[in-house]
Amino acid sequence: MQNENNQLVGPSTDTAVRQLERIANLLGLLVTHGKPQMEQIAVLSGAGYSSAEIAQLVGTTRNTVSVALSQMKAARKQKKPKKAKKGS
Repeated sequence: MQNENNQLVGPSTDTAVRQLERIANLLGLLVTHGKPQMEQIAVLSGAGYSSAEIAQLVGTTRNTVSVALSQMKAARKQKKPKKAKKGS
């Protein structure tokens, strides 16, 4: 079924969306299989998954994912060399 904008709507669209979500979750699990939790979180975050989605895939809490991402961000900031100011 299509709406006035020629977009598919209805049960078939809901089913397709659910199937695509399952495929995305399976791909996320495949890419991170056997890796340490922190690496799984980093890979999934880089792929655009939300903290809640990552937590579900990794089998942890959203808070754990958020803390891990914050720690990774802080570690990256510490590794960046400071740029010298021009004109000094």
